[in-house]
Amino acid sequence: MRAFDPNDYRKRVLAAVERRGGIEHSDVFELYDIPLEEAARLSDAEIAARVEEVWGFWQKQRDHPKYRVLVGLLVDEHDELSAPLRTASSRRVEAERVTQIRARRDAERYEMIDTAIDRLVERHGGIPAGKVPGLEDIGKMSGLSASEIAARVRRHRIIDEVQAAPVPAAAGVSTQRRQQIRKLLAEFERLQPGDPVPTLLALLRLDFSKARETSEIRLRAEALRARARELPPGRTRVVLDELLVHISDLLEAGGSAVDDYLRAVTDDVTEMLRPQVAAAVLVEDHLVAADFDYLLGEGMAAGLDRATAERVLIGLTDELGTTVEGREHLAGSGSAQRNSGASTRTDGPGGVGSRAGSDTTGRTSGPAQGGAGSTAGGQRAGAYGGDNDSGAGSTSRGGSTAGGTIDRSRPQSRPWEAPLRAARAALRAGHPREAARHVDLARRNVGGDSLGMTSVRPMAEEVDRILAEAAAHWRGATSGIAGRRFMEVLEHLEFLQRKASDVPNPAGSGPELEQLLTQARGALADADRQFAAAPATPPAARMRALLAVLEACTDHAGAIAALAELPVTAPGQVTASRKPDGTVVITWTPSATEQVEYRVTRLLTDGSWRVVGRTRGTALEDGGTVTGPVPVYGVVASVSGRNSEVRRSDGDSRAEVAPPAAPGAPNLSGMPTVTRLTVRDGLLTFEWPTGITEVMLVARADAPPTEPDDPQARKWKVTNSRYQIDGGARIPADLPRPCHLAVASCKRDATGTLAVAAGFAPDARIRWVG
Repeated sequence: MRAFDPNDYRKRVLAAVERRGGIEHSDVFELYDIPLEEAARLSDAEIAARVEEVWGFWQKQRDHPKYRVLVGLLVDEHDELSAPLRTASSRRVEAERVTQIRARRDAERYEMIDTAIDRLVERHGGIPAGKVPGLEDIGKMSGLSASEIAARVRRHRIIDEVQAAPVPAAAGVSTQRRQQIRKLLAEFERLQPGDPVPTLLALLRLDFSKARETSEIRLRAEALRARARELPPGRTRVVLDELLVHISDLLEAGGSAVDDYLRAVTDDVTEMLRPQVAAAVLVEDHLVAADFDYLLGEGMAAGLDRATAERVLIGLTDELGTTVEGREHLAGSGSAQRNSGASTRTDGPGGVGSRAGSDTTGRTSGPAQGGAGSTAGGQRAGAYGGDNDSGAGSTSRGGSTAGGTIDRSRPQSRPWEAPLRAARAALRAGHPREAARHVDLARRNVGGDSLGMTSVRPMAEEVDRILAEAAAHWRGATSGIAGRRFMEVLEHLEFLQRKASDVPNPAGSGPELEQLLTQARGALADADRQFAAAPATPPAARMRALLAVLEACTDHAGAIAALAELPVTAPGQVTASRKPDGTVVITWTPSATEQVEYRVTRLLTDGSWRVVGRTRGTALEDGGTVTGPVPVYGVVASVSGRNSEVRRSDGDSRAEVAPPAAPGAPNLSGMPTVTRLTVRDGLLTFEWPTGITEVMLVARADAPPTEPDDPQARKWKVTNSRYQIDGGARIPADLPRPCHLAVASCKRDATGTLAVAAGFAPDARIRWVG
């Protein structure tokens, strides 16, 4: 017996026990690092010394960041665990028992790969070289090392196959940008639990097939920007702002940019599905209908529409030289799939990179995300694969497929399989709470069956995920009802109806799902009737009717779009006079548009404008300037986020340009200004002031922007990291040209709030002609 090495023990024993699931999946000889084959000849003193060494090591590891829970259990059960090792007689009995357990465990570990190898040898007279990577994946699922898998494979003849040469990927959205978008979307999902957002289109709640509806995309993107501006400073707003930049560049731009993005999404989904398809056809050389349907759902969940996902799968089976069960007439149509923008890379039949297993009918046992399959006992144990509820299609080693003779020397089911099948059925029916009860029963029935643990775990994770999503949708529905956002509410409730109909309202005494659905549909129907009855003219009457619709349903898409088409009339004459105490009183004639809010701004000495206040009346007092001449004031009328033209107290309607200032000199907001703005290769370039990491770009078609908060201007933010990646600031493709552009510095305070400079430097303005 070799000397005890604490570091080696931690990596070799504790890691393996933790990976298998805990103490119950180990034995005392492994836990105390005593070689089983030497147990009979070691003396009691040697065993006692090793037990004390390991015991002492456990005591020191009780605060280990990774193994503290496992070590705590070992310490608690030390007396019971070590008892069989204390005497030679009990040690001999325990060694015989552990030998039998390890033999059974090894048989289970090798069973999946042995079954697959036997079937391949039966079909091909050996193992095709292209199938070896798939066998390696199956072996890894069972916990086999590379050397153990290779030893199994070396027992049989390897049949060489000619591999197709890979085709270089088409140019389009760069790999770096695709990775950045995926990371941002994944982070947004974590920050805002709810429906998955695999693509930028999904973030806008649009289908893959709607990618070329540019006007709808722009409308939704603008609504999302408005929602983003309402968010408090924090990581969620930063992530959303970055995603909106990508939406502007790739979707709002239209044309070839959209085509490039669709091709990138299709390529990514193709790469995700390729190893799963290869694993599914590993043995039988065709894709069975059930697996096709499952993989079709995976492709759609990743962001494709049904037609594109079908073309991708047909294309992948074409690459592998096989067909789809029930769709053999589509064989060879992969070119159509490739023309749709999917990947054209050919890995050959051996390109299996998925952790998906395969049973002896060639059906995958689960997805790449952790499904586990088994061919033992003629049962498929994948957590997301076919349920085999009918018992058909099962095989056992040395036996034949269903419909023939089955080897009765093996048990036909395990105690955890029935509740696991029931959990799958409940999940398909939209009853995750029922599924959770079945999963709990399956866990209790697993015992020491490592295959059972591997099969139950991903199903339990899926149930937990859906329950968490249901809780998020309930929160969203409750919040939406309080804010009268009934279109949003219906999306949440319909998800619950489809996927989690047995999850009750967390409010306890609150209304049930069906009651809320009836309420939301009724409110939306009433809003639809009001919208349909809204008069087309005069504009004032139409606006009143539309505002009434929004009062009933604040997110009614039709009313929002119709209201955006109505102009907001500017206020009348603006006057400013100083009271004896120095306060300036600003008054104005009301706007002809009803139910407006007025924003009053003051012109500063550097030519920028500062907000004084907002009101629904026609007068406001400014106590911020009590001496000197009366400043110039501007008043803007706004309603539902839309603004009128500015009406100034000096009667001047022209936009003001900031007076000359020293380059980089701080303005009244205390920030150094951006300088040397120019256009180079279609990008805006400028000099970043020291300490500034974000800027606000402002554009107007009719006149130079009056201020960074100019209500008539279009604005977007750029970070210095995005500037460095792109080599400058990108100009939106849909920006009218010619137009006036200006750049203002931004800075975040200690609370994370973004502050924008009060004005622009003279050389931070240009007129862009495109």
